[in-house]
Amino acid sequence: MGNVFGPCRNEKKSESVINLSESCVERLKREESDKKPPGAELNIPENLSEKEWMIKLKCLDDAHSNTFGLTIPNFHKLADQVQSQIEQIKIVYCDSNAISQCLQKNSCCSIKCKPEMDQYIDCIDAARIGIIKERIECELKEKRKEEQEIVGNFLNSDSV
Repeated sequence: MGNVFGPCRNEKKSESVINLSESCVERLKREESDKKPPGAELNIPENLSEKEWMIKLKCLDDAHSNTFGLTIPNFHKLADQVQSQIEQIKIVYCDSNAISQCLQKNSCCSIKCKPEMDQYIDCIDAARIGIIKERIECELKEKRKEEQEIVGNFLNSDSV
């Protein structure tokens, strides 16, 4: 026998997944109807041909390049400036012709070319040492400049 007064109070009326989904669908339909077409806020015409779009894009690209200085003449000017700031690398050529001539003359006994080989090795070593010495001198100059700037800033500061 059932209860005459109505449904039992301990039974909960549960919402089904379908009811929740239907409410979500209704909400999405409302949002979709309120949504503007793409490009509406930018006032972009929809009936432009591909050629007209390419012309618009080229104009935008040119304007961007000119605004930020990304033009070919500016690139060449910057490249020249950077190149002028870089020190020219001194290339020391050690003559290897003496070794090759000696080895051709003495193909059966290469030990006779030892003096030429030693001279070539000494030339390469001297060039390498010179490059390392120049790099160390440049690093020391930079370090001295930094130290002088620190001392200058300290002496010019108001905290003294």
